[in-house]
Amino acid sequence: MNSRVGYAWLLLPLPAVLGAFVYTGWVFGSYSWGYLGLMQLWILAFILGFGLVAAIFPEPQQPRSVPVISADVRWDWVLLVLGALAVAALFYDRYFLRGIDYFSVGVAKGRALLNQGDHDSSVFSIFGNFFLYSYLFPLIRSIILWEERKAGLRFVIMVIALLELAGVTYVMGGRTAILLTITVCLGSFVARRFLAKSYRPTFFSFRCLSLLAAVALIAFGLFFWFRSQAFGDGNSLSYFLNICRHLTRDTLLVCDFGVQSGPWKDLANYLHLVLLYGVHGTWLSEEILQVHGSAGWITPQGLFSVFFTRLGMEAPPAAYEGFFVPAPASLLNDFGFSGMLCFAVSFGAVTAIAAGYLKSARINFAVYTLVFAVSFWFLSFLIFPTNIPGFVISAVLGLFLWGAHLILTTIKMLITERYP
Repeated sequence: MNSRVGYAWLLLPLPAVLGAFVYTGWVFGSYSWGYLGLMQLWILAFILGFGLVAAIFPEPQQPRSVPVISADVRWDWVLLVLGALAVAALFYDRYFLRGIDYFSVGVAKGRALLNQGDHDSSVFSIFGNFFLYSYLFPLIRSIILWEERKAGLRFVIMVIALLELAGVTYVMGGRTAILLTITVCLGSFVARRFLAKSYRPTFFSFRCLSLLAAVALIAFGLFFWFRSQAFGDGNSLSYFLNICRHLTRDTLLVCDFGVQSGPWKDLANYLHLVLLYGVHGTWLSEEILQVHGSAGWITPQGLFSVFFTRLGMEAPPAAYEGFFVPAPASLLNDFGFSGMLCFAVSFGAVTAIAAGYLKSARINFAVYTLVFAVSFWFLSFLIFPTNIPGFVISAVLGLFLWGAHLILTTIKMLITERYP
């Protein structure tokens, strides 16, 4: 992954797109050519915007000796403590205030009970939801500052962050935190390249990354197994048919490729479910292309869910609610081809601005901006990222933490100048 100019990551989603195209064509016998073309157009438009702006920024004449972000580990400990308190606060809210007994009903039913009824948000819920993804920032800092930190410190921070990830996943009962963590780590790898470092720290060899990918795949599969036990009869085939028919409803696709028997039956069916859930945007994109959009909106759903409806604003009619529609198809549905292309080019340009400032001026804020911009880019092939509440909350949290850091640093500087 050591590209001389550091732009190889722009094509990284392409193998995933081709994989989704081939897999869906193989299992359903029908290839989504429109989806493939749309994704390629999305990539080209983003690269166009990124390339045009990236050419403006000059290459740094010499490497800088000052780290781009402070290596002071105290910020990491503060954020990890905040993350642990957030998990504890949410557990207290769910378990003691809402009466959700995770230990008896399990993770899957716990999430279902969480979405039932109308509950007023407690101070524990507000605090927990806002600081829930605090662990992401020590994770970003550890990857960026890998060479500047000692191995023991890196290990402790990474382990605590992963434990908090497990806690978030348990309390929320979903896979969003795992997906978000993966894309933020990928964004951190890309940010390293613009700091004249290798994409991957030496620890993250291809063998290590393959192992982590396998663990993530198993974790996703376990969620389907938990839900099969909680809401089904525990039979992997019947649960596969139930989910597959839900994902392909109102289409001509037939779910006739489940495994009925054999020693690998459960493994194969749950693996199919993980893959289907990840790629069902292929036929949804194809449908949007063929019918020229629907009557409802896709892109604003997440923002209304997290913010606007709480301010008393009424959400517009929704389309494909509860499904993962890739960003280009979502934008195409809501704003047409011109809107989709303008967004891709513009977002590519914004990402290039963050990368350019990071590469030439090494501004602190540019690091986190680039990490989340690249994370947005990778997630966009799965869903419009603002429709993931965790992504929106973590981005807002990043702005809050940057503002808090700026204010505290300014106060410290004024005190130092006043009382030298």
